[in-house]
Amino acid sequence: MKRYFTFVVVLFIAIGFVGCKNYATNKLKREMKAFAKSYLKTERVVGYDSLTVDSVDTLTEMSYAQLNIIMLNEMAADYQNQYDEAAKQDRGQKLEYLSLYINEIERNLEDFENMLESGELKDSGVLLFWVTGHYVKDNERKDFYFFVSPDKKKLYTLDPFNDNLLYKDE
Repeated sequence: MKRYFTFVVVLFIAIGFVGCKNYATNKLKREMKAFAKSYLKTERVVGYDSLTVDSVDTLTEMSYAQLNIIMLNEMAADYQNQYDEAAKQDRGQKLEYLSLYINEIERNLEDFENMLESGELKDSGVLLFWVTGHYVKDNERKDFYFFVSPDKKKLYTLDPFNDNLLYKDE
């Protein structure tokens, strides 16, 4: 009888814990729905049939740096391809601009990599919320994602060149 009672108590505690966690997750998704509407408005998406927030994840300082590194590597590859094509066509001024872009990307990439390697970045805490979702318009599903400040007051645009959240105020 004592084992049965212990089992029932543990079961209720587990159900309560899962229920609370689901409630908190669903509450956060509901809070982010207003941001999703704002985000879509800034992207000039109107007249959608439905809108769903699929997930809300957190970005730490470390994951923020890693995400920027991925983005910068993709940008570098894209600009390098453009540079190679322009070089085939001997387009001097375009080559100069592309070279400047590539150098700027490489400088920013080096900054993020140095921050990661230094060990100064935290892998806990919330630097940003990363919200993914989708909307349906004309029976077609379109996925999107955006970022929200940790105080849940504004949208954040991921920009590795201007608003780097890892640069400490000096």
